[in-house]
Amino acid sequence: MPVRISLTFFNKVIFIIIVIILFFIWWTNYNLINEQNNDFLKAAVLLKVSVQNEPRSELNRLAESEADTTPTDNDVTTLDFQLGEDDFLEANPAKSVRYFVYNKKCKIPYADPFSHEALAVYTPAKLKLCTNESDLIELNYDRNTQHYKLHINENFVRKVKSLKCNYREITRGTKERGDFHSIIQSPVYFKQNQSLPRHISAIIVSCHDAFNASNMVQQDAFQLVQLHKKSKRLARNPLERRPSVILLGLDSISRVNFQRTMPKTAKFVSQPGWVEMVGYNKVADNTLPNLLAVLTGHRPHELHEHCDISSYGCLDELPWIWKQYKRSGYMTATGEDITRTSLFTLGLSGFIKVPTDYYLRPLLVAIEKALRTYRRFGYDYCIGRRLSFAYVYDFCAQFTSIFVQDLDQPVFGFFWSCTFTHDFYFAASSLDEKFNAYMQKFERQQLFEKAIVILFSDHGSRYGDLMDLSDSFLEERLPMLHIYLPPWFRKTYSTYTESLYTNHNRLCSNYDLHNTLRHFLQLNATTKAHLPPLKNCPSSQSLLHTLPEDRGCEDACIEEHWCTCNEFINHPHDGEIYYVGKLVVYHMNRWMLLHNYNRKCQRLALMNMDKAEVKVLREENEKQTLYGSIVTYRLCFRTFPEVGQFRSTVRYNRDIHEIENLNVPAISRLNSYHNNSLCINDRIAKKFCFCYPEWKKFDDYMRYWQNLKITTKANLEI
Repeated sequence: MPVRISLTFFNKVIFIIIVIILFFIWWTNYNLINEQNNDFLKAAVLLKVSVQNEPRSELNRLAESEADTTPTDNDVTTLDFQLGEDDFLEANPAKSVRYFVYNKKCKIPYADPFSHEALAVYTPAKLKLCTNESDLIELNYDRNTQHYKLHINENFVRKVKSLKCNYREITRGTKERGDFHSIIQSPVYFKQNQSLPRHISAIIVSCHDAFNASNMVQQDAFQLVQLHKKSKRLARNPLERRPSVILLGLDSISRVNFQRTMPKTAKFVSQPGWVEMVGYNKVADNTLPNLLAVLTGHRPHELHEHCDISSYGCLDELPWIWKQYKRSGYMTATGEDITRTSLFTLGLSGFIKVPTDYYLRPLLVAIEKALRTYRRFGYDYCIGRRLSFAYVYDFCAQFTSIFVQDLDQPVFGFFWSCTFTHDFYFAASSLDEKFNAYMQKFERQQLFEKAIVILFSDHGSRYGDLMDLSDSFLEERLPMLHIYLPPWFRKTYSTYTESLYTNHNRLCSNYDLHNTLRHFLQLNATTKAHLPPLKNCPSSQSLLHTLPEDRGCEDACIEEHWCTCNEFINHPHDGEIYYVGKLVVYHMNRWMLLHNYNRKCQRLALMNMDKAEVKVLREENEKQTLYGSIVTYRLCFRTFPEVGQFRSTVRYNRDIHEIENLNVPAISRLNSYHNNSLCINDRIAKKFCFCYPEWKKFDDYMRYWQNLKITTKANLEI
């Protein structure tokens, strides 16, 4: 009897365990099916919203300009819609989807500058001063005589028994190497309030012990904006008045990171007269092609019609926008805060002739060698007693003070800085107060009463911790763009002003900004037809003309890989995804072979797939559809040797198992490649290059790759 009871109890326990296991299996599969259905239905909702012919009126509300630096509902278009049983299997509360841009052709999702994941990696940097000493020498401009004078700080002199001071003129080098070489002339000793000759454009000032010249007390350097033309323009009729245009550029600052790291400056540019273009989308990977589109209206390969841009003398022949301003009677100036890897010299030959009326580069080339430097954030942070950045903005302040404030003459200025912002995505936080102080200085000089000012960037962060965030795709592709119109312009050209405000949350690109710079010179072009279109991007237009409400990336000449309009959903890392990833790496290796960089750089291999997304709509016969054979994937993957992180947008043909029209140079590198690619100079190849290690002997695999020459696809295996 006891045995039978124990067996019965045992059977019951076994039965209960089996029931629990079966229930667990059922529950797991039920959740998995629900998850898949939810993903599918979310895609269906996106499609439903995309293809509606008559979107609900509340879905098309336009955002007003921001009143504060913190994100508000006015930052974006807010889409509120109910998800019914037909949309989701389960009843859900009302959803709120936020967008920077929303129309039938383009939906750019909103990115929160102060999201939890962003703040988790955000580490503000502090500004470090280059010196704690007072200025011994001051450079003053006498507006009556229109001469610069050197003033010796007498309070400082009292601390020194005997002192002698001299200045050395800086001149640009010879024509052959003018952008790479500056000449420092012999010293000229001076006394208190010494006037400087008008031909001098830059100087180094040195003060030393009168009895011991090697005992240097202080050195400093100054740029001089000398006045060569005294004509003062008096424009009583506003319609005859030509606006000054000042471009202030900060490298690698997205709209989102600008709000996060530079709140004081962001608040300054939210004042009346400023318009933020939240739909501004870059057109290329790095600085050069994005700025060429703004400053010339062309991509690098399109400029080959003029000349090979890397060849000696080519830069002088290009159609720079400042040439148009100069022909229109404007005074022009350019300046940037680095020399060795500057916009016009990294992989390029620089200018033979000085490109603008006033040019900062000769000063920086000279003082980088003559004065002590301090490196921070990957660049020469301090040169002598000043921030490298400060030389650019002091130069801008001189230039605008003399011509805009004093003489009321029209000017065009391009001032670019990257020392704080290029390599360290949060270093801009240490620049914020300093930059805001310069903006307030410009305000005191009445620059904003008279000039159009554009604060912009080339792209967002391209590598580092920000690339690990969920909105990294937007971070990289949406640079900041703020445009200021002075009061007289807003009053005189109210239609243009209204159009600019209307465009603030519509998709626009570098080509539209270039057209806007052209438009400032042709303010009588009241319609799009009056402003000749760009041949390479005929659908681009001035931001002073109202952009079409339904505008997509093709209309703004933005390639698919850079386009933030398209809607993607997550895709599992299945066999097809890994196969496509291998195809992408194959094409990267092939590109390096075709350009002979295998002689310097190792072959890449796919290590892992970090993220895969698929475009909601497919293609068939060049039309978008749900069931086409061409699928667009967005892949984030890693390669070895070392670890290279990349992002690529790929059109994959499932019928023939091939990638279509992959633009290899457009593939994004998501982590820093500076130390990996020192063996080559090409801007594009550097992204894919891991130099052969000097410490390691070549094995047969390396030797085979280095000596390989490509003739057909058969030379490479996937």
